[in-house]
Amino acid sequence: MSSEQVFNLAHPFEHRGATYVEFKARRPKVRDLRNFIKNVDRDSVAAMEKVLADLMEVDEKIIAEIDILDFAPMKKWFEGFLKAMQDDSNDS
Repeated sequence: MSSEQVFNLAHPFEHRGATYVEFKARRPKVRDLRNFIKNVDRDSVAAMEKVLADLMEVDEKIIAEIDILDFAPMKKWFEGFLKAMQDDSNDS
């Protein structure tokens, strides 16, 4: 299985002089899950921005500029890991 996920943007954008057309995200680790869970109760959108920024190794301010239609598959990708963990815990 690939250790990296590539998201090609349907709506590229510029931020502080840089043009963003794609993002590459590494697979989440336990520390990413821990940080997400710690922040999700306070603000679920901010928690998702933070975890995606960590996984893509960019500033959260860049994630905040992503078009919502490009953000949706990124969110779904990360949530797939959460779902897989829940499915595994239900099997035990």
